[in-house]
Amino acid sequence: MTKYGLVCISELLRDKDPNLAFKTMTRTQFLKKDRDESIQELSKRISHNLTVTIETLKHCKEVGIKHYRLSCKLFPLVTDPTLKLLVNLFPYWDILEQKLVEIGRVARELNISLSIHPDQFVVLGSDSDDVCNKSIAELNFHAWIMDQMRLPQDYTCPINIHPSLSNFSSPEAFINKLVLNFFKCDIGVRNRLVFENEDKGFWTAQNLYEYFNLYMKQQYNFHFPLTFDNLHDDANPSLDSSGQRIPFEKLFMKYYQTWPVVPVFHWSEAEAGTKRNHAKSLTTCPPDMGLDITWEMEIKGKDKAFVHLLKRS
Repeated sequence: MTKYGLVCISELLRDKDPNLAFKTMTRTQFLKKDRDESIQELSKRISHNLTVTIETLKHCKEVGIKHYRLSCKLFPLVTDPTLKLLVNLFPYWDILEQKLVEIGRVARELNISLSIHPDQFVVLGSDSDDVCNKSIAELNFHAWIMDQMRLPQDYTCPINIHPSLSNFSSPEAFINKLVLNFFKCDIGVRNRLVFENEDKGFWTAQNLYEYFNLYMKQQYNFHFPLTFDNLHDDANPSLDSSGQRIPFEKLFMKYYQTWPVVPVFHWSEAEAGTKRNHAKSLTTCPPDMGLDITWEMEIKGKDKAFVHLLKRS
């Protein structure tokens, strides 16, 4: 069975009620006011974001969407190390905690699977130890959010990140440092973390498979599930030894087999005139390949652009 997943924002829901939009807060806004006053306002905005998430899950059920990628912006500024914020000491923490539990409960009752995708600055194999430490803290926080939602600590609710677009001395050195930092992460990260192929640079779908699956098994006796992103593969194609592009179907099956559960992959099309920008709508449907698969629909039009496809699935 093919499932389509909504990424973070429902355009249909916002059309119905413009108030159901996520709220953020910049560091500049936070520092403009007294710290206690800013924390109180930030707490209110987080509470609002959690309410929007609950309503988005209910909307997904109504329109037939069976997977939802949680916004990584639910808790603005909380992982900024310079602000030293402790969310469990926020005013209204008891309300925030209840809403986190409610998100998990609603998702389970409505049979909607969940995932999360932290920002691209999360790089566990970076040459910078500071970047690595910030990445570990960011991943731990997202895993903590999922734990507060009472979500399983397994790949049914994956935390998906990019490997890296930065330079490194060798893929092996990068992987070795990544693994070292991976084991510094909390168990909730280690049991959920997956990686996707990049839209440029070294980490094509094939290279990611060779190092994050084959090399990892050989050197460390474990591997990461891999998220196949079709648009990234189009922009940064994998080539075989003769210079020919490796077919979509072959890469799909390699990636599919890295997952112990139903895989969560990414589907999109390029905006006209670009290689990497996500299009507003779709001209083709994601393939089901005759297998159970969840496609997160990374398109600018969000559910407006694909809800009609649900009638076919």
